[in-house]
Amino acid sequence: MRSSLTKYVLSSGIITLLAIVIFSTSACNSAKQVAYFQNVPDSTGVEMKVKNTPYEEPLIHSGDVLSIEVTTIDATIEGITTANQGKPGEEGNQEIKGYAVDKNGYVEIPIFGRLKVDGLTTSEAKEVIRKSALKYYKDPMVNVRIANYVVSVLGAVKRPGRYILATEKVNILDAIALAGDLDITGKRYNVMVIREENGESTFTRVNLNSTDIFQSEYFYIQSGDKIYVEPLKTVARSGTRDQTGDRYLSLFLSLVSVSIAIYSIFSR
Repeated sequence: MRSSLTKYVLSSGIITLLAIVIFSTSACNSAKQVAYFQNVPDSTGVEMKVKNTPYEEPLIHSGDVLSIEVTTIDATIEGITTANQGKPGEEGNQEIKGYAVDKNGYVEIPIFGRLKVDGLTTSEAKEVIRKSALKYYKDPMVNVRIANYVVSVLGAVKRPGRYILATEKVNILDAIALAGDLDITGKRYNVMVIREENGESTFTRVNLNSTDIFQSEYFYIQSGDKIYVEPLKTVARSGTRDQTGDRYLSLFLSLVSVSIAIYSIFSR
């Protein structure tokens, strides 16, 4: 009987220790999945430099809405500003004002008439508008940007939605920050970017756990991009919360049950 009890204690101790090791290792792995840029040294005073992917100015296309401002040093002549541009449109709860680029790639501006801007960057469109403005204004200053530059952030983020960007040079981290960052349940190592080009949708997955994202062609966001953050499988199954802790508790209780069964056998 004493020998059987000793065997039970040893078996139970080994099983309990194994359960603790499994739980600790799994918890450690889960914690690692949450951190961004894990390949950056965590020692203070150690620098790591990563070269960003080159930024390319977006091109203007039909359907874009341009914010155009033309000012002049001649105080007697009224310039063109956002306040007197076209009819406002709605993008979510944000108001968009500007000049729409028609299906033929032209934008129609009061006084200047119709100007071809399709396929140009905003810098190039600025020069086209400035040349036209020189006919009517003295030393005109022109600013042009895409007013309906938008990105959609979906899935396991704090504030999913469609966001109008104040500037065209926005990276994927900025876009996620607009949505309030990822939930603790979001897969940081497997974020999907959906991009529409030439009538096709391209699906690409990027890893925010690594600094390699800074060198990805998907680092800078294009207008119309959709960012989808997939939730962990345990959350997807439950639909409400992460049941990882419950799963490991169930495993531990199962091991305890096995230990009790072993004790019953040896105590006969």
